[in-house]
Amino acid sequence: MTILSLSFLLNGFGTLHEYYISITNIDYNPMSQTIEISQQYIAHDVEKAILRKHNVNLHLAEPNEHPQADSILEVYFRDNFELSIDSTIQLNWIGREVKLDESLFIYLQSEKMGQPDKLTVKNTSLTEVFPAQSNITHVKIGDQQHTKSINRITNTHTFTAQ
Repeated sequence: MTILSLSFLLNGFGTLHEYYISITNIDYNPMSQTIEISQQYIAHDVEKAILRKHNVNLHLAEPNEHPQADSILEVYFRDNFELSIDSTIQLNWIGREVKLDESLFIYLQSEKMGQPDKLTVKNTSLTEVFPAQSNITHVKIGDQQHTKSINRITNTHTFTAQ
C-alpha cells in the first residue's frame, strides 16, 4: 500500500509542476547594423497555440507538415512578438528550424539601424494557451547583457543601456 501511495504522490507531483518556458536572444550586430533575434520554443507547445488560435494543425517536421507552416508561424509570431524604440521595429522573417529534441527555433532580423540605447520588447507568445508561460528574454545593448522574464501579466519590458 505504501508503494502505491508513493506512486500516486510522485505522479501527481509531476503534473502539478509543468513548466512552459521559451528563450529569446536579442542582439545588435554592428557588422550588419541589424537586430538579430533567435527564439527557442517547444514545437508542440507552439503547434497547440496555433491549433487553438487558427484551427490549423502544423505537424512540424513530420511528413505531413502543413504546406504553409512557415507563413502560419510568421503570422503567429508577428501577432505575438514586437520590438520598439519610439515606434515598432519592422522585423523580417528569416526562418525556423525544428531540432530532434522538438525544439523550435524562430529567427527574425530588423532592417539596418543604429545601435539602440533602449529597446522595448513585447512577447505574448503562448501565454493565451499556457497561463504559466515564461518568455525568458536576453537583450544585449552595447556591452551589457540584460535578462527579464516576460509573461502573461508582464508581457512588455523596456531594456536600457546604463
